[in-house]
Amino acid sequence: MSWPTQWLERGVRGAFWRLPAALREHLHGCRHAFVRGLRRRRVTRTAGPGEIGFAAFAATVLPTARAPLVIFEPHLDWFMAQPQRPHHMARALARLGCLVVYRTSGGEVAGLREVEPRVWLCSDAAVDTLPGAVRCFYSTSLHASADDLIAARRRGAVAYAYIDCIDPAICGGARQAARLRELRRAAFGGGADLIVSSARTLHAQALAARGARACAYVPNGVDVAHYRAAGATREAGEAGEAGGSARRRVVGYFGAIAPWLWFEAIDAIAARMPDVDFVFFGADYGGSLPRLSRRANVHHRGAIDYAQLPAAAAGFDVCLIPFRLGEIARTTSPLKLYEYFALEKPVVVTADPLECVGHRGVYVGDDPSSLERALRQALAVAGRDDLRAALREQAQAHDWAQRALQWLARVREACAASAGGEWR
Repeated sequence: MSWPTQWLERGVRGAFWRLPAALREHLHGCRHAFVRGLRRRRVTRTAGPGEIGFAAFAATVLPTARAPLVIFEPHLDWFMAQPQRPHHMARALARLGCLVVYRTSGGEVAGLREVEPRVWLCSDAAVDTLPGAVRCFYSTSLHASADDLIAARRRGAVAYAYIDCIDPAICGGARQAARLRELRRAAFGGGADLIVSSARTLHAQALAARGARACAYVPNGVDVAHYRAAGATREAGEAGEAGGSARRRVVGYFGAIAPWLWFEAIDAIAARMPDVDFVFFGADYGGSLPRLSRRANVHHRGAIDYAQLPAAAAGFDVCLIPFRLGEIARTTSPLKLYEYFALEKPVVVTADPLECVGHRGVYVGDDPSSLERALRQALAVAGRDDLRAALREQAQAHDWAQRALQWLARVREACAASAGGEWR
């Protein structure tokens, strides 16, 4: 993407977010299509500091790298305020010794640049020629098509990350949903060596299509070390409060303010619990922010950078996952569940996020009355040493390092069993 094209995208983005919320929601699918069209153009700007061309990368980096080589096909930009599953998996795989090429179409790099040890941000299509790699496609990609996946399968191994149901509310409209269904159809039809599902419901769909040998269940995780800093912040806050007046209890949420939140239930429980503050950190997605309750005890603090998130959320007593009941909730593995565990906070969820139930410290409700009851129960045990220890242990068991080890083992098995032979 050239600099003029980047300026065009930024200008259109700024104009879009200044529109009324209802109009933004109506135009959300068009925005996704516009961004996708721009970002499929090749980067033409001059290389910046630390950026090298593909020839230099092939001559100097590849010969000294330890196998295996993992290529993340274009999905999300690397420099995001809130990293998502592909960012965490890329980092975790690199820490295990993999050489990771993270492809981007957002003008973040001209050529290739090492952004973290063994993680190379890349905009050069010449990486298509690299042999001996496994290429990762995400089910919610803004960029990938069925043809891209099929072409990648001809060049080597392919892993398809099935991380959400294909729903217009998630992927930006009916047109994008149709493209992503075609991508899924290609993966399920044999275009992927391995289908990696983040939720059991999605895994069941993959198993029905491909069988156990080509399918793996690898839910989301947490970078536990990133949240350890919150412990010192919390301890200092508790010590400061010990001699002062009692503060109001806080129920917190971080994540997108999005169509899949149960706004009516949020409003109802806020009305039932005027003695509790409900704090939301997150960006407006699809024009949903006006639907968030306007009650005096409901506070939206805006988007927050990942680096500041542990300290900001340390003040929560209880964490909330208020997903609307339905297929989106049933098929998601919320990143925030394990991040809440790393913060050592009890969690209240609505009934349909099935990946959340069955853990210690998780309380469930399926209507405002039962959600209030769950919140009262969670508030009663918040801060208890035994619960904090259990939550800390659960977070450690779901660290991204464990997820990356699972992923590597299953990819090797699937590639060894496929027609493409063993992945190095």
